[in-house]
Amino acid sequence: AGDAMAGPLVRAGRRLSDMMMDAPWTVAHVDRPSGARHGVGSAGKLSDALKLAEQLGGRTVVLSGDDVVRAIMDHAHNNHVTQIVLAKGRDSRLSEWLGRSLAAELLRQARGVAVHVVTDEVEPEPKAPKDVRLNLAGGWRGYAVGVACVIAATGLALLLDRTFERVDLGVIYLTAVLAAGALYGLRPALAAATVAFLTYNFLFLQPKFSFAIGSPTDVLTLIVFWGVALTTGALAGRVREQARAAQRRASAVSALLAASQRLTGIGDRNEAARILAEQTAAAAGTGAVVLLPVDGELILTAGAPGKPELDAEAMAAARWAWEKGEPAGHGTGTLPQARWTFRLLQGVRDRAGVAGIEAAALSPGSDEEKLALALLDQGAVAVERADLAGQAVETETLRRTDRFRGALMNSVSHDLRTPLSTVLGASTTLIDLGDKLTPAVRADLLLSIREEAERLSRYVGDLLDMTRLEGGGLNIRADWVDVRDVLNAAGKRVARRLGQRRMTRDFPAQLSLVMVDQGLLEQALVNILENAIAYSPDGSTVELAAYEDRGAVVISIEDEGKGIPTAELERVFDKFRRMEEPSDRTKGAGLGLAIAKGFVEAMNGRIAAASPIQDGKGTRILISLPKAVVTHPSLL
Repeated sequence: AGDAMAGPLVRAGRRLSDMMMDAPWTVAHVDRPSGARHGVGSAGKLSDALKLAEQLGGRTVVLSGDDVVRAIMDHAHNNHVTQIVLAKGRDSRLSEWLGRSLAAELLRQARGVAVHVVTDEVEPEPKAPKDVRLNLAGGWRGYAVGVACVIAATGLALLLDRTFERVDLGVIYLTAVLAAGALYGLRPALAAATVAFLTYNFLFLQPKFSFAIGSPTDVLTLIVFWGVALTTGALAGRVREQARAAQRRASAVSALLAASQRLTGIGDRNEAARILAEQTAAAAGTGAVVLLPVDGELILTAGAPGKPELDAEAMAAARWAWEKGEPAGHGTGTLPQARWTFRLLQGVRDRAGVAGIEAAALSPGSDEEKLALALLDQGAVAVERADLAGQAVETETLRRTDRFRGALMNSVSHDLRTPLSTVLGASTTLIDLGDKLTPAVRADLLLSIREEAERLSRYVGDLLDMTRLEGGGLNIRADWVDVRDVLNAAGKRVARRLGQRRMTRDFPAQLSLVMVDQGLLEQALVNILENAIAYSPDGSTVELAAYEDRGAVVISIEDEGKGIPTAELERVFDKFRRMEEPSDRTKGAGLGLAIAKGFVEAMNGRIAAASPIQDGKGTRILISLPKAVVTHPSLL
């Protein structure tokens, strides 16, 4: 669709789609690897036609193959195409007589597909006069090399002809023709074949030094030589063109692969924009910029090479591309005086930003432009993905905050209200009926007030500690500490809550000091001990132990409760996590172990739970605190 009928052909396909109840439609272009490359005008019309198809709601695809009809039919069968629309230009008389026009071939090979032919309704566009000087400047090198190959072959043939009696000199000339074709393509090969034909006739066939042919056998020899020379030269030129096309495609694929590898996994959209600008600048061979929206305003985020300043015209073109979704700037119909061409970076879900390429860098429809556009499409998805990743992190943070807030409110509404109600009721009873109560009842009410006040104090303390952990306001005051002293201090603080339980201690005679915050460690141990007491029955034992290995001092707190289910071990240190039913509020708010974990990890320690321990019961909490210096095994 690279000629004047490209636009009408695309619109005809759109009209057919509308007649078929908005059926999906695709505009296909067949790129022939062995054919000549498109000129600037033809490539521009092809690019405009593909863009028009996308604007009208169609898909575009570029096929590859020397057999145009076969490529079209293969694509049609693989994608279940039922209608084909093609344009029929002004074919030559010979093509029509031989039935070799595209329309005739497609009609002949179409099976199960309706073919619609759009004829040319306009006069053919006048061909622009060729710039002979430029053509000669660009083509004489190939012809000169072809003639030089023939001259070299002639010198070798003269040498061999004088040295040996019978030598097949025609093979030498065929080699020269092949060399010309491999180096510079089809036309220099054909020129070299013609020069070789004339030279071989003039120098080596009787009568020598004359273009006259001496015998009928020589006529056949010359005809065969010329045909073989033309054929081999054409084949060599075709292979060369195919190799160049394959090299261009391989380079494009390599560039896309390199960009994909660099863009994959990028979680920051500014970094993705920087990589996109670098890859686009490398593909276009000029400057490239990427602008991303910040609070509704486009901001120059990245550029390569360097980060150029954009003037007012360039920023206006960038905003137009962002708002309208259409290219703007140099080479477009909108603000063409700008030095940059801006294109929208369209992601999968929404617009991601705008990319700009410096003016006059890419020819419309060229391979470089296709590569740059492919990079921009890939980069748009990467920028969008990075943006969504950042939003996902923010959403997850908000979700956790809401979850914590909800759990906190639930804890306040239940865990704090219960002791407050008990304190309020007992104190009110003492005030109203103090003189009428027996000493035993008054003592029981006062004990209830003290216990519930202590319980309330623990809840408030836990909430404040968790707030410090969540807000990052924890202040570590590390000093050299003997963990045995800290264990004894924590045991004294919870001794009154033991009831009918026993507490034992298993400490070595000597234990290395560790650099920790004594207050935080003691509070962590108190939380663990209160949890062990709450979940162990009367008459059981809570054991405190400490020992050391080469790199750490280990604290062990073990109870004889019913244990923790294996599936819950990984979540036992989560906030507001309890092993009992939610209605059971006597065992705390579910923050003790979470706070202990936060305190221990803040001191570079580790904490873990193991359960069951013996006979399917019991829980052991282990705290490992690193030593400043590793102990030699002989000293343990």
